[in-house]
Amino acid sequence: MEKITKKMFVTLLDDKENRFAVIINHWFYYIEKGRIYRFQQHNNTKMFTMLGSFYEGEIDSETMNDALKKSIINQIQYDWFTDVWKETIVERISHSPYDLEAFFL
Repeated sequence: MEKITKKMFVTLLDDKENRFAVIINHWFYYIEKGRIYRFQQHNNTKMFTMLGSFYEGEIDSETMNDALKKSIINQIQYDWFTDVWKETIVERISHSPYDLEAFFL
């Protein structure tokens, strides 16, 4: 996990070369080739449980990344992702005083 600024997030979106998951307003989002996908609610809840285990030191970052990858593959397989407009997500993060937490995959 890495902390990224809002400006870095926008740069990564525009770059379209990175694949990563990011937490914004209590939701996991998957970014690939400049496209933004919001996690389906059930998978979002599961990943927040995993994130809690990560923060508690019960799992390491490799296990967390593996869980994220499995969740992403599962959601892609069943087309459970919701597309999100870039403008919508940039507007959403612009109001947050905090940096974002990102997992690069």
